[in-house]
Amino acid sequence: MKAGMAGTTGTLAIALGLAGLTATARAADAALSMGDGTKPLWISELRVDQQGADTDEYVEIAGTPGASLAGTWILAIGDGGSDIGGVVEMAINLSTWSLGSNGHLVARESSFGTTVFGGRALSVAAGATDAVIGSGDSMNLENADNVTYLLVQGFTGAVGTDLDTDNDGTLDATPWTTLLDSLAFMRSGSKEPVYSDVRVGPIELSGTSGMPPHAWRAESGWQVGAFGSWEHDTPGAPAQAAPAPGAITGAALLLVRPGRRRRTAPR
Repeated sequence: MKAGMAGTTGTLAIALGLAGLTATARAADAALSMGDGTKPLWISELRVDQQGADTDEYVEIAGTPGASLAGTWILAIGDGGSDIGGVVEMAINLSTWSLGSNGHLVARESSFGTTVFGGRALSVAAGATDAVIGSGDSMNLENADNVTYLLVQGFTGAVGTDLDTDNDGTLDATPWTTLLDSLAFMRSGSKEPVYSDVRVGPIELSGTSGMPPHAWRAESGWQVGAFGSWEHDTPGAPAQAAPAPGAITGAALLLVRPGRRRRTAPR
């Protein structure tokens, strides 16, 4: 186990759109561990893709209402050029914000809210902190390859830094003081390594090439949302319950654990 790597064992309930699966996320040298709900901050929802232009990407952070985010960063770890893994693709400094009165913050693009599906455009819920990051499509959350999202404190690296120089799936450097939470989005056929025990996707959903377009953390575990609908998006609001099996047509999550075979939902 390399410097800065730590693991815990806990039960992770993964809902499969078509069927339910409960699995245990175990510690592994090649992966970071999921926030277990006892930490002060965690990732609670992400939108990384949508039908049409990706104008409405966002990351939702949850925790104690009013909690300061001083020193807190959202990182995306993926590929870079010919380097297949471990590269810091995105680093968002949340230090100037605090969680809202309802315990949520939404880091989003200025183009957020411009696409309408089913008569609805996205908006940040009342009581949540609305954190606009840059302009236009400035967050640019990748959906072409596997990506690991980390919530950390005390980040001292930079975009473009390679944290896994030999691309073996284990970070050689962890330029932060505290890891709060982690989650990897998996795309079909992608060979890029990931750095979290919590892995959502690939999914069987038309138009996404296997990448989950949206996911949220329900009480029973991470759920996958739709590609051309805001039906399950609740940016800045408490998470909705997991949908009943089959409620998200054709969507399924795979939990990929180090040293274990993939399990899929029945078709």
